[in-house]
Amino acid sequence: MFKKIIGCLLGGAIGDALGMPVVGMSRSEINGMGGVQTFLASKGVSVISIPLNVIADSEAGDLLEAGQWTDDTQLSLALAETILEESGRFIPEAWAHKLVHWLNNEPRSPGVSSLQAAMQLRTGGVFWDESADPEGAGCGAATRSAPIALFFRNSPELRREFVLQQAQTTHGHPDAHAAALSVCEAIACVLPIRTDFETNLSGIGLLERLAEATASISLPYSECLLLARNLLEDEVEAGDAVRAIGTSSWSREAVPAALYLIARHLDECKAEKAGFTSIEHGVGKSSVDAFESLLLRSVNLTGDATESIATIVGSVAGALHGIDAIPALWQEKAEGADRIRDLAERLDKHSN
Repeated sequence: MFKKIIGCLLGGAIGDALGMPVVGMSRSEINGMGGVQTFLASKGVSVISIPLNVIADSEAGDLLEAGQWTDDTQLSLALAETILEESGRFIPEAWAHKLVHWLNNEPRSPGVSSLQAAMQLRTGGVFWDESADPEGAGCGAATRSAPIALFFRNSPELRREFVLQQAQTTHGHPDAHAAALSVCEAIACVLPIRTDFETNLSGIGLLERLAEATASISLPYSECLLLARNLLEDEVEAGDAVRAIGTSSWSREAVPAALYLIARHLDECKAEKAGFTSIEHGVGKSSVDAFESLLLRSVNLTGDATESIATIVGSVAGALHGIDAIPALWQEKAEGADRIRDLAERLDKHSN
């Protein structure tokens, strides 16, 4: 299981780093520059200094370099550390404290809801369940859900409770809560799948399961997952399907787009295992090539919220394939690989 846990955490960080330099660019703009094939330096994404005096203006620091990741991975790793520091428990107050620590230590291209919640918490005037923007419906809470899925992989009730609590600290809208749960459950669903893909779970089945799990939280979000399911069943070309789902940072777009790509990938892997031709991969594609192709597709076919979409795709694909499927060069060049490996070992050792 360790190989899948490290694959999940590192895969998410790598996806984040691949999508980081083209955040906010349209798909046509990304294609116009030749697409993303490896880590690139940012031309606009930087660390941010948030002064203690809320009246003062924040200041942009150094631009992120090739292989560095954004707040999506910063907060995912912070969430993992929160759980480990509390002896395998998720304590919302400890998570709130960790958000303030993140705020005080140069957050990278922070999402508005997470930033505002952390600033509220830093004043000491609100508790963790009062800090969220009621209208915060972005995908930030979903991109950091992996540690909950990994640590509580054998405890469905705790997984649901804690992933919603970590989301509610920063994002007040039900869409964001449902999105966080869907990513958490996607990881939990693929973790048991063997690398030979002898599984009854199909891409369509995965999306249906996630839609059912989130319907009671946000029916509109659940319906976005069903749209992704229908596009997959109808064999719509991947680029057209992603365009129909949407790729903004809104939870109803970025997260279903990422989960659609994962579901499609799962079906392609199963088809290749059965000996069928995959139009986009080809028969006999190695797991390393398949992982690399999927991560690049999650950036080059999307645009807009590229770092968040690729973070989710990398996390779930890493949990599906394990660390051995991640290209060695990406493992070597990704920021913080040793820190991520250490966190994965501790999550594996102490998980429920």
